Amino acid sequence: MAKVQPVIKCEIDPMKPVPEICAVIMAVTPYHPQQEDAILLGVQEAIQKRRDQLAKQTTRKEEQQNG
Repeated sequence: MAKVQPVIKCEIDPMKPVPEICAVIMAVTPYHPQQEDAILLGVQEAIQKRRDQLAKQTTRKEEQQNG
């Protein structure tokens, strides 16, 4: 029995991260038309979590430098 699955394979240019990441998001969301907002919200939350981690790292480095 054939196993058919929609698959998106992407090659992205790491020298252009923002437009490439946006293109991937735009390629995925049509497969979930009723859930696009939830997907975008999840991506936004993941981005904010990472930004918070980076901010903590920066704060720790500054504290270490200032003794």
